[in-house]
Amino acid sequence: MKTKLKKDWYSIVVYPQKGIINKVKIMKYELADRIGNYKSRNSEAHITIIEFEADLNEFLFYKYYVKNFCLYQKPEHISFNEIVLSKQSKALVLLPAIASKIYLRDLLKNFRRGLKHMNVTNGSVAHISIGRALDPNQIEGANNIFNNINLDFNCEKIAIRKFNTSIGQFEVIYEFFFQGKPPVKGQLSLFQ
Repeated sequence: MKTKLKKDWYSIVVYPQKGIINKVKIMKYELADRIGNYKSRNSEAHITIIEFEADLNEFLFYKYYVKNFCLYQKPEHISFNEIVLSKQSKALVLLPAIASKIYLRDLLKNFRRGLKHMNVTNGSVAHISIGRALDPNQIEGANNIFNNINLDFNCEKIAIRKFNTSIGQFEVIYEFFFQGKPPVKGQLSLFQ
């Protein structure tokens, strides 16, 4: 008899420093004061790279992949300076400045390239969500709530988060800092 291992839901994200997480949390509270409760209100600031479902053995592969990927990444200063309220996507999000957008696009693309044959769901373009799944009244209430946005931080780590069903949120379970090590000459990637 073959037993099936329990699978959990995970996400891998670019994870900012606590100061940025707190600034975004304040923005979420201000939005909730204006429009009421909404989806993603309690989610910590992050940039989604991928999401996946895995049993313990499969999870160990992803954990190793993230750890290995971070060995060769260099930290980079990035900036989020634009806020967009979209009726189509029903979301209020922060977008990166041009140079940061290019850096993050390349970082996410390089990370995802090594998992192209895996059963993962890619996140969208780099953004930090303030509010998602907003109804038309909430979208109207959120209009012009924030003016000048400038969140600068060092992009220096990737986190693995696990979905906690009791609170309905992902929680960080591992953090991996960028090490900036040079690749070994002639090294072949295990994942490409």
